[in-house]
Amino acid sequence: MFIKKYWQEILLGIFILIAFVLRFYNITDLQFFTYDQSRDALFVKRMIIDHEFRLLGTQTSLPGMYLPPFYFYTITPILWLFKLNPIGIDIYSAFIGVLTVPMVYLVANKIFGKPAGVFSAGLFGVSPLVVELTRRAWNPNTLPFFILVSFYFLYRYFTEKKVKYFLLSFGFYGYCLSLHFGAWTLLPLFIFVLIYGWLKGKLSPLRPLGQGGSEARRLGVLGGLGILLFFVSPLFLFEIRHNFFLFNQAKVFFFDGGHLGPKSGVNFFESLIVSLAAIFTTLISAKISIGYGAPLEFVGKLKELFVLNQPISVVAQKPFSISIQWWGLLVFVMIVIYSILNFKTYKIPLTMLWIWVIWGVFASRMYSGGFFFFYYLFLFPAPILLFGFLGKTLCKTKTSTMISLLALLLLIMFHTKHTTVFAKNWRNFNDLINVAKTISNNIGSEQKFNLATIQRENDRWDRNAVDYRYFTESYFGKRALDWYPQNYREAEILFVIDETKETDPITSPIMEIQEFKPKSVIGEWELEKGIKIYKIDKRK
Repeated sequence: MFIKKYWQEILLGIFILIAFVLRFYNITDLQFFTYDQSRDALFVKRMIIDHEFRLLGTQTSLPGMYLPPFYFYTITPILWLFKLNPIGIDIYSAFIGVLTVPMVYLVANKIFGKPAGVFSAGLFGVSPLVVELTRRAWNPNTLPFFILVSFYFLYRYFTEKKVKYFLLSFGFYGYCLSLHFGAWTLLPLFIFVLIYGWLKGKLSPLRPLGQGGSEARRLGVLGGLGILLFFVSPLFLFEIRHNFFLFNQAKVFFFDGGHLGPKSGVNFFESLIVSLAAIFTTLISAKISIGYGAPLEFVGKLKELFVLNQPISVVAQKPFSISIQWWGLLVFVMIVIYSILNFKTYKIPLTMLWIWVIWGVFASRMYSGGFFFFYYLFLFPAPILLFGFLGKTLCKTKTSTMISLLALLLLIMFHTKHTTVFAKNWRNFNDLINVAKTISNNIGSEQKFNLATIQRENDRWDRNAVDYRYFTESYFGKRALDWYPQNYREAEILFVIDETKETDPITSPIMEIQEFKPKSVIGEWELEKGIKIYKIDKRK
């Protein structure tokens, strides 16, 4: 009787447990600590220890463009609590990833009714793409949670017409603007909500805010604008202090550089349909394996949707090949069909979700620069919720409910079988510490030095050794110069971490070494796992 009454809650508990295992497995090894993670951790360390506070957040993949800094301020207390150990940020990201499972359960049940939450939570908990993007420190990795919460309050605003939900939605969305540039593509939708609320008087029913509908409406709109301005205000302050540097960079890149508009050589309508289908089918049925295939950029051509081992950049600097299963396309078609058939019954949630995902895809296809599939992270909750909607509509009878739950169980087994989280990386936390300790023990406190890396893996493009320099600076107090070309020219000593143990550090063609202009090796050390460290001088 207990199981029959609480079977949905029991399944949710199981899904949370599975999500926890998939996201926290080997988390203390720090197996994924590349340029973005180490750079962000280094900036936050400098905020905590050196009091170098920032108006700019993470640099985007768009040249010269930055996000607001609130992600840095979010992880500052976490890094402080963990005594500068960056594993703490991994744990925070993984925790938010697990927390999204009950959140998507709650939202799906709220907008579609039970048992939609079971299907949405089950898929979010195990989908390999979602797991890979919510188990490690990286600024966009918590975006699905916060954009989902923003959607939830926006939905409650449209259904209950209360200003507090309007303001909460704008508050969470404003924070999302600090997490990834993809969230900015939804800005026109939120501006539309502001205008719609003002024109239609939808912000009037909450009496405590004022003397009537017009007062509440005015306060709601001003509050929404104020929230958005607050979250972008650091960028405005930076612009005022630096002669509108970011605006000029955006102008040069998007307009002068011709990056605004459909990609040349690609049919726009085809790329729109393929991208829309790819988001759903990848989340629902993608089989992921580690390794290289074709180019990592996602163009949006039809052949990309059907070719097995389709290459998609799931995580920055880490190659994954994704093969989409035929049944994933079938599920996507069913979601579309059932959305049309049940539109009158679920008019508000279906309209909001499809506008969210279609507008997001449309905006992405209007960018003609390099595009990687993980840029769609801000859209992921929408297909997850629509998958729950399909599960809900299929559960008409006891028999159809059992069949649908069996299909969900098979899907979960498929994804857990093909997950990549149990794959081991050759380098771990202790290796990073040992390199940093060796360098710090062999550099004078007054010497200007810098670091460079000759990587073992081709997918790690960051030869500026930000990962090693984080521990050199944070754990051993030896601060290298920064990682720009002029900093390598300024350095007196260069430490080269050769992970291949087969490269001549003097003649290596990488930019960091060439800018330093080395003359001789004045020290070398060989560590475990084939890591060799060279101390190079430019004066001899």
